[in-house]
Amino acid sequence: MKFSFSLVPSSPIAKFGDVITQAEDWGYDLAWVPDQGFMQDPFVALSYLTTRTENISLGVGITNPYQRHPIQIARAAATLADLRPGGFKLGLGAGEKRRIRDRVGAPTGPFIETISTTMRVLRDLFAGERVTVSNEVFSLDDVALEMKDPPQVPIFLATTHPDAFRAAGKYAHGVIVGDVSDPAVMSQIIGWIGEGARAEGRDMKDISVVAWCATIVADDREAVVEHLRRPVIGSAINGMHKVTRGLMGVAPEHFPQIRAAKFDSTLSLPESAIPDDMVDRFAIAGPADYCAGRMRALRDVGVDTMGFRMPVALTQTYDFETNLHRLIHDVVPLVEG
Repeated sequence: MKFSFSLVPSSPIAKFGDVITQAEDWGYDLAWVPDQGFMQDPFVALSYLTTRTENISLGVGITNPYQRHPIQIARAAATLADLRPGGFKLGLGAGEKRRIRDRVGAPTGPFIETISTTMRVLRDLFAGERVTVSNEVFSLDDVALEMKDPPQVPIFLATTHPDAFRAAGKYAHGVIVGDVSDPAVMSQIIGWIGEGARAEGRDMKDISVVAWCATIVADDREAVVEHLRRPVIGSAINGMHKVTRGLMGVAPEHFPQIRAAKFDSTLSLPESAIPDDMVDRFAIAGPADYCAGRMRALRDVGVDTMGFRMPVALTQTYDFETNLHRLIHDVVPLVEG
């Protein structure tokens, strides 16, 4: 099993680089940098990281074809793959429509069709082919990357949509499964990925599965579960596809309340809306041995990479670097032992 984490670039950028280099020294396999807001540009930040690190893999996690045209994604990704040969991964997804895409007037279009076309376009561009395509979101007219022998870039699709999991099985090198730490639900998701893979004649062994979820090592499990419940799990529920949300145990009658509470902190939620066992389906939080057991259970159903996420909502409550250190030094040995 491999172990990765995500970190938002911040000022000063040198401090951001310090955290990644420390994580590399500790033994992390992969660092993801998000493109989910208006912070420092992740492609530029990753370019800087290639000058500060040697062996750790680097990834954009995630960008989307609504805000960035696929040819621009391809140019940036190919450049980073050239700077870190064999060690760059490109994460794609829908992006946050209401919070980000709508605020910049990004084009709209059906997600499954758009992301499937994007993956095919990027695959062809990285293969040195010329591409002509047009849809509601973007178009290319006989376009190819103007570089000799473009590097092959692994594409990871981040989603919670059943049909997107199937599309990832057809076209992606990996899948980032957002906010699912329940082995039974993960097993169903891997089944959807497998459906797409078989339809395309692909082997599931060639597709990486990343469990991307809030992961916090804490001796006081009750306290961290309470901290996660509304701001983190409530937000994850709001962004999750309804089918997957149902598998996670979210009652249909509670969803409107959870959604309203995300946008109005003064609203109350019934205790039954997000119970403790539901928090545990979305996140991993507790003492080291507990966290390790949860990760082993995910590995047993087919997850090959953990994606540790420190929720922005809890950065004032839990120290990011301390948590990273405890995960790699206290938890990972128990997973691998």
